Amino acid sequence: METNGLKVSQSMMKDYANYKQGGECGLVLKAKYVNKMNFPSSDAMRLGQYFEYVATGGLPAYGDGTPPEPEFVYKGKANEKLSSAYERAYGSAELFNALIKQFDIEIVEVGWRMSSDTMSGTADLLVNWNGRKAIIDLKYSGLVDDKWNDMGWHQDFLSQKDKIMIQGVHYSILAEEILGEPVDFYFWVFATQDPRDMRIFHEIIDDTKIELHKRGVEKVREGMTSLIANDSWKPTPSLQKCMDCPLVDTCPSALLLPTIVPIYY
Repeated sequence: METNGLKVSQSMMKDYANYKQGGECGLVLKAKYVNKMNFPSSDAMRLGQYFEYVATGGLPAYGDGTPPEPEFVYKGKANEKLSSAYERAYGSAELFNALIKQFDIEIVEVGWRMSSDTMSGTADLLVNWNGRKAIIDLKYSGLVDDKWNDMGWHQDFLSQKDKIMIQGVHYSILAEEILGEPVDFYFWVFATQDPRDMRIFHEIIDDTKIELHKRGVEKVREGMTSLIANDSWKPTPSLQKCMDCPLVDTCPSALLLPTIVPIYY
């Protein structure tokens, strides 16, 4: 099938897989990846964006180019200060910069945009570390020690969490193709609850994972191309999802009232 130059990001892969399983609405998928609509950030996302901006100066990959604004308490008064959550984020950013110095890491590029014929992605940091090129992806998470959540970062279960680990595979393939050499991949995970707490994970990727990912990219390209060509996006409305969706005011499939379910007794 002709894929018309479609480039697959790791976010697209996750959202497409979720759509195929009935968890993501097709109209949201279309809005994100065909209409290029920027969806509003959640409170947690805004906090993470502020942390990354203070740490690296990097702006969110998707947005209008404005720096993230922190939240204040006692705003406009003499005792105005950062809210406790944003104060912790600022402290985590200071820890990041201290670690960069202690590890003697040279930052080559912030917000490194990568692109090949089939794939795309934006790495938080391209660095030189221990004589090698490396990507560092920053995470600001309240799930640092969580074993069971799909997005939890407990090290005993991390290798089983495809939703997390796919990013390292995707970026490593792209970076090697662009730079012509293997590139290390690290997650630096900072805890939202404690600015002194963080983890560093070096994702070491098996060759079979690389090949499986490349096949997965092609499947997503074919599937998305078919949806685009046939305009066959399947909506999956639910009251909770629709009420929080930025498309709700114009979406013909939006569900705005609870569904009445017949129970035969």
